[in-house]
Amino acid sequence: MQTGVEQVRGIIDALNRGDLDGMLARMHRDFEWRPLEASPVERVYRGHEQVRRYVEDWLSTFESLRLELEGPIEVADRVVAVVRGYGRGRASGVELDARFCQVWTLRRGTAISMEEYATRQQALAVVRSQ
Repeated sequence: MQTGVEQVRGIIDALNRGDLDGMLARMHRDFEWRPLEASPVERVYRGHEQVRRYVEDWLSTFESLRLELEGPIEVADRVVAVVRGYGRGRASGVELDARFCQVWTLRRGTAISMEEYATRQQALAVVRSQ
């Protein structure tokens, strides 16, 4: 059986390959994605269809994109990882090199949700408070 970190790495690897079916296969059918983007109307993407549309829209804005996990750790049924994103904007050509943090919740080897935070400290504070 895979560890939580291995499961999350598999999801990120599939995303980096553009294999959305492989990514979704590692997620519960009711998976919830809470993105980092600030919005006046908070948006949560629920289920494979909404997550697929969100990721496809997001990927379409980049000519190239790669995510790397930095120092993922397991805390009970969660994986906390700093994510470094590298890419180039499709329309603008602007280079992206950004860091943010993801908190993945897994149950019985399947990812059921993921929340994004601006910093690792914010993510760990949320995990410790729950």
